[in-house]
Amino acid sequence: MARQEDGPTAVTHGSAKDGGSGESTPEAIAARLQSSYFNFRWPLFLLEPEECTRPCLENGWSPLATVAHVAFWDGFQLRRMQAALNAAGPVPSPPRSNDERAENENRSWEEVLAGADEARQRMIDFALSLSSGQIDADYEEGGARRPVLQHLLTHMPRHADEHAEEVHRYCFSLQRWGRDRVLRFYRRQFNNLLDAITGLAEKDCVSIAVSGQWSVRDILTHALVWDEYTWAVVRRWPEVDLAALDPWICADDDTVNERLMAGKAEMSMIDLLDQLATFHRRIANRYRSLNDEQVETEVAYNQVEKGNLIFLLISMSAHTADHAAEIYAARAEGRLLPYT
Repeated sequence: MARQEDGPTAVTHGSAKDGGSGESTPEAIAARLQSSYFNFRWPLFLLEPEECTRPCLENGWSPLATVAHVAFWDGFQLRRMQAALNAAGPVPSPPRSNDERAENENRSWEEVLAGADEARQRMIDFALSLSSGQIDADYEEGGARRPVLQHLLTHMPRHADEHAEEVHRYCFSLQRWGRDRVLRFYRRQFNNLLDAITGLAEKDCVSIAVSGQWSVRDILTHALVWDEYTWAVVRRWPEVDLAALDPWICADDDTVNERLMAGKAEMSMIDLLDQLATFHRRIANRYRSLNDEQVETEVAYNQVEKGNLIFLLISMSAHTADHAAEIYAARAEGRLLPYT
């Protein structure tokens, strides 16, 4: 689902716990640190302000306490790795338990989020500053020599993944959303995309760059490619025909986008919009046909993605919203002007 310029943005609830290929190059480790944190972080935008401080997660913590917890351990384990690398001796253990720290968290939501973003970015920057030899080396810690950096740089993506599962289970629960609200959210983001292009001249939609080198037409084609993917996933839900998903998961996102979008190069704007509406309707109708148990059934639908149907529809809606926002931004900047 990636845009041209900013790399993969696909969400991966329940991603493989070994972080993927297991490569220990700095670049591969930094990518796992980034993707695991994104997986943890992105559903938080769905929360209402009162939910952020409510102890609504299954472990009894609030989302705020959970974000603060992830940030704390990112910072602590980074200091531990830096101390090992510089032969500075062990970092003192934190004085309070996780539960005590969660109960005493009283900072604002914005402050905690900013701190978590900064802590994970510092760890990513640290990983990129290392050589593969430094990552794999043994270091003195606690009276023994062991691969401290390798262990912690493998563990910290898993740590974010574990807490992402708690966040996902709450954020994408039917109890939280209700049947109708999911459908309203899904429809609203699709209609928002249509509103974003209302009044634009077709010549501008096909010629003016909006997202990197992508035009409005490219964005709509890209959205259709991933709506077709969503339909391929949900048409037999909760059974998934994995073979039918091969066109989308047999390569990296950029390659998938280029190949599948090229296959629609001859489609007119009218045909694109017609197909977008068709797949949107099919997906919504399939959702309505399922009972609550089926909607909440978690399904592994490729090598890295797992979730219930609420998760799939909301995450794809967020993807649509991101691209609608790019079109709105181009209009606000005067790059796209209404037809007169």
